[in-house]
Order: sequence, then C-alpha cells, then structure tokens
Amino acid sequence: MAQNEEAPPVAAAAPKASANKLVPIILGVNVLMMGAVLFMVMRKPAAAAVPAPVSVEASAPSGHGEGAGAGAGTGPGHAPAPGPVLKLENFVIQLRGVDQDRYVRVAFDVEVTSDADKDVVQARLPQIRDSVITYFSDRTLDELRGSEGIERTKVALMKRLDEIVPNRRVHALYVTDFIIQ
Repeated sequence: MAQNEEAPPVAAAAPKASANKLVPIILGVNVLMMGAVLFMVMRKPAAAAVPAPVSVEASAPSGHGEGAGAGAGTGPGHAPAPGPVLKLENFVIQLRGVDQDRYVRVAFDVEVTSDADKDVVQARLPQIRDSVITYFSDRTLDELRGSEGIERTKVALMKRLDEIVPNRRVHALYVTDFIIQ
C-alpha cells in the first residue's frame, strides 16, 4: 500500500514541472511583443508626412492688387504668408456712459503688406492713435461686449485706417489686449 500512496504525488509533480517551464517562455514572448509595439510607436514618422517644398510658380503673386509680400510663399489653397507687423501701444480710454465711468484698455498689432508700408504706417501713428481714441470714446459698454462687439470694432477701425493710410497698405488688425473696467 505504501507504494500506491507514493505514486500519486510523483504524478502530480510532473505537471508542475512542465508548468514551470512554460512561465519563462510566456514571459519571453510577452517581452518581445511589448518591445515590438514600443518600437512601432516610438519610431519616427514616415518621410511621406513631410510637406513638399513650394515651387517658384506657385509662390508668385497673382498681380490682382496684392502687395509685394502679400502672396509670397503660398501655394494653391494655402493662406498668404503674414506680412510685417507693427505693434501699437496700449490704449486706456474712457467709454461713453451715463451711470458710471468705464474704461477700456486695448492694444493692437497692425499687419502691413511690406516693409515700406510699415514705414508709412509708422509715420502716421499720431493720426492712428487719435482715430482709435475718438472711436472708443464714442462707444458704450454694450457696444463693445462679446466677440461681435470686437469684430465690429475691428471692421470700423480698419475703415478708419484705410482713410488715414490709403492704398490698402494695412492688411489686417489684430486685437492683442482687451479689458473693460
């Protein structure tokens, strides 16, 4: 009987030994798979993702009244390259109001079409500052609120800039600071 009792523990030990041999194999396969996934994720993007350079013919200005630098570096379907930018200092202006004093602090960047136009606009800065101050001093708080108020302001100021500096030298007006107190 003693022999029969010892046989089952030996048989049970045999499957345990084969399971111990599979653990390193499974771990090895998992490490290799994780390494392959990491390699695929970390490798550099394909060369096809790099944009092709723009040809000279595509970057030539169309001649439809654009300035010298307005269409440079653009291809079909691309936005024009930004022109030189002139920063206007902060304006602090009292708004028109009945019940209490309100002030607006605003700053702008003016994009022009060329460096020559930048010099022309810079020579007219006193007139531009005067026009901005008179525009805001006639506005109420309700007229300036929200994105629609800012858009109306930009359109009105662009119209005033076109009167001060004619021939479409000012390409765009960007609000860089806008606080109402």
